[in-house]
Amino acid sequence: MSTVRLRRLTADFMKLQDYVRKHPRVRLIQVEGDPPERYQLEFRINSLRMVGRELQQVQSHLVEIALPLNYPRTPPQCRMLSPVFHPNIAPHAICVGDHWGAGESLESIVIRIGEMLAYQSYNVKSPLNGEAARWVELNKHLIPLDPVSLLPEDEQRSAVSAQPFNGSVAPATHPQTWPSEDSEIRTNGHIPAPPGPAINTASSSIGATTPTPSQISVTCSACGTSYLVSSDFVGRAVRCKCGQTFQCAADATTSPQVQ
Repeated sequence: MSTVRLRRLTADFMKLQDYVRKHPRVRLIQVEGDPPERYQLEFRINSLRMVGRELQQVQSHLVEIALPLNYPRTPPQCRMLSPVFHPNIAPHAICVGDHWGAGESLESIVIRIGEMLAYQSYNVKSPLNGEAARWVELNKHLIPLDPVSLLPEDEQRSAVSAQPFNGSVAPATHPQTWPSEDSEIRTNGHIPAPPGPAINTASSSIGATTPTPSQISVTCSACGTSYLVSSDFVGRAVRCKCGQTFQCAADATTSPQVQ
């Protein structure tokens, strides 16, 4: 193993260890290699799973991340070890995006996967799961399924975790606690079925996020992703999904309340 690769793998491992110590929703299950080249993590995040023909809420997810020989020139290989119903997750792969750069940390990939599981991040234009993409288009008022911030605690104090504008606004200020095994996200409705399969709504419901009355539209200067955030964030730093942190300008476009 080259010295450069050895240093990179060691730095990734140390930083990821520090991250999981600080974030109670992510747990490092096991690693392979010295320094590690394969990771298994558990996320405790409210998400969805298709069981038979029923869509059910689940809170525990196992993920494997493998670092190929030409990493970090190429991105980590990520896959679910437990099934998830998401537009950009298939049994063989998790589509973590096209903006990978060699300077991006392994920690940022872990954060991105958590945001996907929470339905804070998704792409319905080129999905791996077309059925999940259709469900999202019909049920944007129900997402994100979990408003938890996946940022490390120090970044949560200094920046607002911005999410791409997808029809709802996810506040990142909820307590970082593990969901209880029998907890429910209570709403007036139930988990709507995707087009086609029937669905069981007896066990629990998915909560909707209500946007604030006054919001502004901002755009990341690095990748061009647009966001809808509260006007209270004017002058504050927000973090884009590509990893870039930028400031909400005072002259950002004001948007009407999302219905």
